[in-house]
Amino acid sequence: MLLRKFVGNPVLTPNPQNWLEAEAVFNPTATFFSKKVVILYRAISKPIPRSPYESIKVSTIFYAESDSGYDFRSRRMFFGPELPWESYATEDPRVTHMNGTYFITYTAVSSIPPRPETVRLTLALTEDFSRIVKIGPICPYNSKAGFLFPKKFDGRYLLALTINPDLPPSKIILVEFNKFEDLPDSHFWSSAISEARVLLSGTAERPFVELGTPPIELDCCWLLFLPDIVYENGHFREFRVKAALLDKNDPSRIISISKKPILLPTLEYELTYSEPLRGIVFPTGALRMNDGRIVVYYGAADKYAAVAEVEEDCLVRYLLRGG
Repeated sequence: MLLRKFVGNPVLTPNPQNWLEAEAVFNPTATFFSKKVVILYRAISKPIPRSPYESIKVSTIFYAESDSGYDFRSRRMFFGPELPWESYATEDPRVTHMNGTYFITYTAVSSIPPRPETVRLTLALTEDFSRIVKIGPICPYNSKAGFLFPKKFDGRYLLALTINPDLPPSKIILVEFNKFEDLPDSHFWSSAISEARVLLSGTAERPFVELGTPPIELDCCWLLFLPDIVYENGHFREFRVKAALLDKNDPSRIISISKKPILLPTLEYELTYSEPLRGIVFPTGALRMNDGRIVVYYGAADKYAAVAEVEEDCLVRYLLRGG
């Protein structure tokens, strides 16, 4: 495998002392803030009785920080379900930094059990990871796993998101917009969907495609990591990791995408031990370090947070050679 797994994995494990993150801590997104590496991750609570016959688990988004990017401390709840559109879960954040603001996209769920129409991509903003402004759902359709590019293109913002993740075949699309007030507007979306550029589409053999990490701007292109989802006979079998390079000026143009997975679930903390789903490594965050390393943060077995790394030059050469 091209990505090297950190020997100290998993870097986050469930915390039995905190009921909100007692069950699982996974799918971390990452950014730099105040000379530290900050991750936001999904936390699952212990079961909470809802009635004499039923229990639920609460999904919230937690914060942690590290000097090195490997040893995380100061774990605390960042935000959780509190508004109508997210009344049952806040899940799987992605973070992008642009002009002093951190744009946090996440999946909001407003029903139990979730239904396609109650699962939507949502946006929150912060400048200091203390004060948070929730904008609300930014797509009226079944959507998740999205992010903002950290720069404008021809003066317009660019949003990447996964459409119909629960109504396959799913698609990864790119949507341009002028101002954030456009995004919650259903009239904007009626034309935006028809004008959106399709980055990847599911097929009959691989019906599920989904975005992974927010993009890293390299000298030559954009780099992002994607889940490679193996779906067979009506069941998810395995989640792996692949990488893609996108054109610097037109991110809808894929320069290269790995033909083979560059990270596989092989270790105990990545395996589910519940057939038919064998294992999960799901990329949700990536950083470019000063020493030339690319560090990838991923969810392992939907329970832990883990880290893998690769030299930037090595990865780019591999992808450009058609690896």
